[in-house]
Amino acid sequence: MQFMANKKLAARIGIITTVITLVGITLLWVFVSTNAASVVKNNITNQMTDAVEAMAAIIDEYVLSAEEYMTAFALGSEVHDLLLNPEDPELLARAQKYTKDFAAVKGVFERLYIATPETHVLTHTSQGAIGMTTRSGDSLKTFQDTILAQRRLTNLGIMQSPAPAACSCLCTTPSLKANGASAMPGPGSMPAISWTRC
Repeated sequence: MQFMANKKLAARIGIITTVITLVGITLLWVFVSTNAASVVKNNITNQMTDAVEAMAAIIDEYVLSAEEYMTAFALGSEVHDLLLNPEDPELLARAQKYTKDFAAVKGVFERLYIATPETHVLTHTSQGAIGMTTRSGDSLKTFQDTILAQRRLTNLGIMQSPAPAACSCLCTTPSLKANGASAMPGPGSMPAISWTRC
C-alpha cells in the first residue's frame, strides 16, 4: 500500500513537473519569438531606412549637380542673345547647336531646351519639339508666376518622364534680358530642363 501511495505521488509529481516544464518552455518560446520578431523587424526597418536615406542623398546630389548644369546653360550668351531676338535665324541656329552640344557634353539631360516666357519652344534636344507651346491659359499663368517669382532656378520636382519607366526632374531658370525683363531657358523660354536618372 505504501508502495502504491508512493507511486501515485511520484506520478503526480511527474505530471506537475511536466506541466510546469511545458508552461515554462511555452512562455520562454513566446518571449523569445516575440523578441526575435521585434529584433528582426527593427533590423529590417533600420536597413530600409538606411537604404532610403542613401538613395535620397544620391538623388539630392544628382539634383544639385543638374541644377548647376542648368544654371550654367542659362548663363550662356547663346541663350541671352536668342531671348533678346527670338526671330533671328542665325541666333536660333547658334542656340540650337549650343543646346544640343551642352546636353551631349553633360549627358544628364533627357530634354534640354530654350523657350519664351509664353513657353514657345525655340531650341530643343529633340528637333520635333521645336515650335511647340508647352502651356496655355491658367496653366501658363501659374507656370509664369512660379518661374518668374524669383530670379533663380526653380526645381519643379520629380515627375513621370515621357520616357518609359523613368522619372524626370524638371527645372527652369529665368534668364535676364538686357532690359531687365525675364525670359526663360528650359521647358518654355525659361531655360527649363528636365533630366532622368534621378
